Amino acid sequence: MKEKIMQRKNCTEQMAAKLESKLSKISPELQPILDNWLENGVESSDEMIHGYSVNSLMEKYGLAFTGALLTLDWLLREPETAAAAIEEGIK
Repeated sequence: MKEKIMQRKNCTEQMAAKLESKLSKISPELQPILDNWLENGVESSDEMIHGYSVNSLMEKYGLAFTGALLTLDWLLREPETAAAAIEEGIK
C-alpha cells in the first residue's frame, strides 16, 4: 500500500508510511472507497456517513481526499465527537 500512496500523493516514503498506518485501520464500510483510490486513483465518493461524504468534506472544508476519508472513518468510530469537531470547523 505504501508504494501506491507515494505514487498517488507524490509524497516521501516516511509520509506514506504514516498514512499507510492510518489507512490500514479504516472501517470496512470505507474500504471500497480506499481500494478504488489505490487501484484507480479515484478521489471522489458521494457515499454519505452521518451527513457527510468524501466530496462534501473536500469541497466545504478543503480537505484532501485522504483527509476526508479519514474524517469519515472518525465519524463512524466516534460520531458525536467527530460531528462536533466538523461543525466547529476542521483545521
